[in-house]
Amino acid sequence: MTVAPFALLTRLAALAATLFALALPAAAGSKDDAVWIEAWGHAAPAPGESQDSVKRRALIDALVNAGLQGGATIRGYTFMDKSNIVADRALMLAKGRVMRHKILSSNFDGSLWQVRVQALVGPVPLGVCGSKRSLVISAHAPTYRMSPEVPAFVVPMAEQMYKDMLYTIERNPATRLDRVMATTGRESGTVRTSGMDYNSLTRGTLPGSAKGDHVLRVTFNGDVHFLNGMQTVVMNVDIDMRESNGNIRTHRIQRLAPVPKNTTLHGLTLRTRTTTEALLLRGVKEEFDNVLSALGCEPPAARAEFAGGTLSVPVGARHGITRSALAVLEDPNDSFGLLEIVRLENSRAILRPLDPTRPAQSFDGRLVYFMEAGL
Repeated sequence: MTVAPFALLTRLAALAATLFALALPAAAGSKDDAVWIEAWGHAAPAPGESQDSVKRRALIDALVNAGLQGGATIRGYTFMDKSNIVADRALMLAKGRVMRHKILSSNFDGSLWQVRVQALVGPVPLGVCGSKRSLVISAHAPTYRMSPEVPAFVVPMAEQMYKDMLYTIERNPATRLDRVMATTGRESGTVRTSGMDYNSLTRGTLPGSAKGDHVLRVTFNGDVHFLNGMQTVVMNVDIDMRESNGNIRTHRIQRLAPVPKNTTLHGLTLRTRTTTEALLLRGVKEEFDNVLSALGCEPPAARAEFAGGTLSVPVGARHGITRSALAVLEDPNDSFGLLEIVRLENSRAILRPLDPTRPAQSFDGRLVYFMEAGL
């Protein structure tokens, strides 16, 4: 028994959405709507490939087939030339996820691994974060841009706000603060959760942020405008997060507060420094924490690099990637690709295409996302 290349690549193209389903926590779904499904998976060994690797590919194939039987659909088209696939486009629309599975049988007939699984497939819950990502963050010292009209107390207030943001990074389960860099580009040693002192953090001389980490830049822009019949402090906190894949995410937190006046009348109308500070600080930490959590729910991503015959990415175990994860490439202008981790290091992962017919160097410079397969 053999598996046609078209069938193999179609199942590979279906895998990304199924992997996301596998990554979701089992307790999030409704078991009342789940069904047990039996499915087969197949994989033929490539030259030099280990039996464990081939068997793993067969198991992945079986789980994808179980997800398809559970309600997912495939849409796509393939161009072929003399029985060779020259372009393949496929999209899997998953409606179910594999909540758990067990292997019923597996055998190798000398040319093909066959794996039969029993999988519990349930509906995909909306709004569930299935990622186990760990964002390792290197933070630049902040920039303060204040107009002369801004009250003097706003600058030290913004400095404290930035320190609170650093502590928020430390407390958020999806993030870890690795270092804080001074404005000169030189930075301190590793930040510890306890006893963290921002002033001492920016006096070190270690090199810049590690490759694969996220880099945070925060700019505080303050000005005074006449709004709603009064002088108003407008504070914009601009957050730039450079991701390990080179993309930059931006978010603006804006707060408004009346300029305080030192008179009894203005004290009665709550136009005091205490009120202004409270309004400018209100909800900033919570909003920043939500930004971090949203980033943590996205799968880890990085650009693959091919050098010395090895395909790798500059992210590893310290970024929340596990040995059971798979790297997914999806590009509307190219064919779909999947890669497995052959070696996981602290800050790097060595990859190999799951499709044995595709050379590793074809992934050089391509953006890949990591999904927990739970295998």
